[in-house]
Amino acid sequence: MNLKKILVIAIIIVVIASMFFIFNKYKNDKRVNVKVPVLLYHNFVNTVPDKDPDNFNYINTPQSFEENIKVILENGYTIISMKELNDSYNLKTDLPSKPIVVTFDDGYYSNYEYIYPILKKYNVKASIFVTTDKVGKEIDGIKYLGWNECLEMQNSALVEIFSHSKRHVFYDKLPAREVRDDVIESYRVIEKELGKKDFKVFAYPYGAYTEEAVRALKNNGIDMQVYDIGINNFKSFNKDYVKRINIPCEMTGKEIVDEIEKNY
Repeated sequence: MNLKKILVIAIIIVVIASMFFIFNKYKNDKRVNVKVPVLLYHNFVNTVPDKDPDNFNYINTPQSFEENIKVILENGYTIISMKELNDSYNLKTDLPSKPIVVTFDDGYYSNYEYIYPILKKYNVKASIFVTTDKVGKEIDGIKYLGWNECLEMQNSALVEIFSHSKRHVFYDKLPAREVRDDVIESYRVIEKELGKKDFKVFAYPYGAYTEEAVRALKNNGIDMQVYDIGINNFKSFNKDYVKRINIPCEMTGKEIVDEIEKNY
């Protein structure tokens, strides 16, 4: 290859890199300085036990959840899906002035039995992160969603189903390639049961991750990764480090709103 051709190729590479940089800067400049809280719930029970090994951090009541939704809506928040958040990030749609995302981890049957009717009642969206090895099973007296329930909720257009891993272990203890393979396998199962996913989100069990795992998943088709604690700022939003607020047992809607607004 002669010097002229090398020079032309080099110029083309520089131009493409410059355009990419300018476009990313434009996207960042266009993103509004708005907080994006992502709420995290787990299992739901009608009667709260007197004692709980997890200090009531991972159970809630349907009544409390409905109260949360009512108060959130009454305070002017718009509940959006993960997909809508991603579309706003990519400047395909405008972000509401007070957005909020609702998520559930582990894939408990109670999400379908108690929470899905509430989502339909208020016409609000949510995301459920399922552990694929637990789907359709009852473990230690706790029932998990089956694929039929997942499909019904997904078809309603109110619920997104994403991966919370295949095995639900501490992924900061494993090599990045093993984490990658686990998540890829979990999505293979999800897509077999629920259809192809053009947008994929992964929530780390226990919030346990390594930077190597984050890079591995990003390079293997995972569009968004969720695990940190806190509230996201849309201006500096990083799709690979999405933060959430865990909602412990019977936390009130006012307490949730206060928690969000004190961070403004």
